[in-house]
Amino acid sequence: MLLQPLRAADLPDCHAVFLDSVWALAGALYSERQCEAWAPRGPWTAELAQGWEARLARSWGCRWLADDGRLAGFAWLCHDGEFDMLFVAPWAQRRGGASRMLAELEAQAAAAGVVALHAWASAASRPVFERAGYRVLRPNRVLRQGVTLDNDLLSKGGWQEPAAVGDREGK
Repeated sequence: MLLQPLRAADLPDCHAVFLDSVWALAGALYSERQCEAWAPRGPWTAELAQGWEARLARSWGCRWLADDGRLAGFAWLCHDGEFDMLFVAPWAQRRGGASRMLAELEAQAAAAGVVALHAWASAASRPVFERAGYRVLRPNRVLRQGVTLDNDLLSKGGWQEPAAVGDREGK
């Protein structure tokens, strides 16, 4: 399997992997209602393209290709140190791809001087981040379309949640 830079032209396939990955978790980690709120099934639209392209433009990104050329996974890490996306196709899970993509993007960030990193990790991705040295700062709850989704805020490299920094400094 091969890691390559992620391009805007890859985003429709990334969206499909995102949907497949989230929905593969249904029943095991998330309810159907939660999956629908997180990743509503539907086509790739101009509106989605505009939003995802804007996010990717502010990030380092990579894609993981299978030997047959299929997209096995993708990830992007924002220039401010936040992991925004890390998804692997259900058929490619547990092959080390998520860890390889995470390490590749951390190396790109470090080369640019960004070492304080964080992620809002789902129950499925949390172990990947923990194996890479991230530590859980706190549980988090998000409300999307009236549905509650739980995740965790993790960090590495000295990143601290801005509110925590202000509290520490007496602000």
